[in-house]
Amino acid sequence: MKKMICFGDSITAGWDGVRVHPILNEKLASGLRGWQIRNAGVPGDTTEKALDRMDRDVLRHPYDMVTVLFGANDSSYHKGIPLLAFQNHLIRMTEAISAEKIILITPAPVIDQKQKGKRLNERVSIYAASVRRVAEETGSPLIDLHRRMMQLSSFQPLLQEDGLHFTHSGYDFLSALIIEKVNALEGKSKIQP
Repeated sequence: MKKMICFGDSITAGWDGVRVHPILNEKLASGLRGWQIRNAGVPGDTTEKALDRMDRDVLRHPYDMVTVLFGANDSSYHKGIPLLAFQNHLIRMTEAISAEKIILITPAPVIDQKQKGKRLNERVSIYAASVRRVAEETGSPLIDLHRRMMQLSSFQPLLQEDGLHFTHSGYDFLSALIIEKVNALEGKSKIQP
């Protein structure tokens, strides 16, 4: 059985406003037959804090693929990590995990007025662009969650009342993108000798 680790913040962990429920795991497990999914999401985490726990939560475990989704807290005004530091942290994660086994995911857009000054989508967009740069520089697979959500007529139904965390529909959307990417990567690897 193949193993996937989902590494990230509260979006990965499955924060429902009251508690953590790893809904992403459930959705991925139902769509990725033959994969065991391990959730390494921690609410409130930034890439800086994630580097401190990466060995314990990711590298010590066997994995065939690791999704990396950070940026919601890094781009916030109350916890903010400078853009260059954020980018360097992602590069360090990619080097430790390996570009062949990582899927970088851009942070989701937020609903500005519901975030009450903690985050602005304009700033989140800059951090999403940084994830794209890291993927390009390292040759890592990318899921451009931010761009895909912005292309919708409205992404509001994908987010809870706080304008940040995902609804069930949001997790349906995210898990479908991950499943699509994994299937594409699996198909590519089967063609190559």
